[in-house]
Amino acid sequence: MNSMIKENGVTFKQLEKNIYAWVCQIGREFTKEFLERYDRMLLEDRDKKKYRNKGGRQTTVKTVYGEVTYQRNVYEVNEEDGRKRFVYLLDETLDLDHVGLISTNMAELLVKGITELSYRECARQVSEMTGQTISAMGVWNVIQALGEKVCEDEAELTEEYKKGHVKGKREVPVLFEEADGVYIRLQGKDRKEEKQDKSEIKIGIAYEGWRKTGSDRYALENKVVVAGFSKAKEFQEYREAAIAQEFNLDEVGQRILNADGASWIKKVKDKSTCFQLDPFHRNKAVKEKIHEQAAREAVLELIKAEEIEEVFRYLEIYRNSLSDESEIEDVEDLIRYYENNREGLVPYQSQNLNLPEPPEGLAYRNMGTMENHVWSVIAKRMKHGHRSWSKRGGNHLAKILAKKCSGKLYEVTERLRRPVFEEEKVEELYGEILMSAKAPKKDGKGYEYPVIGHMVRLNGKIQGERKRLLYMAGY
Repeated sequence: MNSMIKENGVTFKQLEKNIYAWVCQIGREFTKEFLERYDRMLLEDRDKKKYRNKGGRQTTVKTVYGEVTYQRNVYEVNEEDGRKRFVYLLDETLDLDHVGLISTNMAELLVKGITELSYRECARQVSEMTGQTISAMGVWNVIQALGEKVCEDEAELTEEYKKGHVKGKREVPVLFEEADGVYIRLQGKDRKEEKQDKSEIKIGIAYEGWRKTGSDRYALENKVVVAGFSKAKEFQEYREAAIAQEFNLDEVGQRILNADGASWIKKVKDKSTCFQLDPFHRNKAVKEKIHEQAAREAVLELIKAEEIEEVFRYLEIYRNSLSDESEIEDVEDLIRYYENNREGLVPYQSQNLNLPEPPEGLAYRNMGTMENHVWSVIAKRMKHGHRSWSKRGGNHLAKILAKKCSGKLYEVTERLRRPVFEEEKVEELYGEILMSAKAPKKDGKGYEYPVIGHMVRLNGKIQGERKRLLYMAGY
């Protein structure tokens, strides 16, 4: 049996597709009628002295149910300096200057898709889903426009934070923070400018603790994630602003930073912040720099026992026992790495911090989630599969991915969400369009034929266009 339902040669799958296409067509026609009627309202209510009507122009907006082509009026405006400019009041009302002729729902669909898929695959799936055509470059243009807005929002937030105007509502006794970086391949032009094949995306997270979600599963509570191509100072300023937007830092008793000890991370660490060397990088350095299995195990056992002075003593003795210059150099690198991060070789729990009890429902556990976040936030989408990026495009996508990991992907299109239509006018137009759809083709002298035509009802007895409906369903 090839399908769930198969009658008269039409599968249920084909029936579903045809009905979906039909409903989308109704949606496009309704939207066209609504926009053109709303534009006529703007025409009638405008300041006629300021806006001189220059006639209608056709345009197309991409929606989740296909492309809607409609007419709207263009107006000539005389500026104070004598220059002329032309405006579309409907376009300004729709706020289409943000991402071009793309609806908010369509933009959200593209944003969600691009966090998981390549631009080409995202374009293919969205085109297939919405019954229209959008190219990979079209998706890229939308993401760049939205990414630019995210960067502008970050800059505004940072400036407000510097002025002391940013203070989050959450008050927590302890704030846990982690930071790391991941190198991604650059595209040709940026590779030449940077004089290197790769560049580092910095990533930072902050959270207030761990909440148990299963028998042996925990999730980070109220996580804030930031990412992007940035210099250390710029990254630190926005990281602090993003954290301050969520948490009231004046009420935080202790901040704890887990990181790999990179020089830029040391610059983002506040003097009062407790530092812990990330366990993954701490142990990885031993495995990479000490070539003998027995010596590796001995050093790791001393670290686990928190015998830090013994760790340095053992490394000195082990180095002096070697004769191979490359092995000696590796051990000296390890000693320097540990010496530069001596304060963080033991976990924060063993650094004599007077931590309060965690808030109800939360726990304070071992830190070290950064490698997982490097993978889930950036590397999974941007590092593998022979992908390469421009600094601008990579920066925009990194910030969108960070929003997603924070559970705030909606903020990427938030500017597009503000109400643009007056509610009373919307209700009035809904009524007019629906009434015109139900009305007979001609209703007395002077009746104007509706643009949208007669709509077949989706329930009850089908009248009139029975043949058309059956044809669209594949019969």
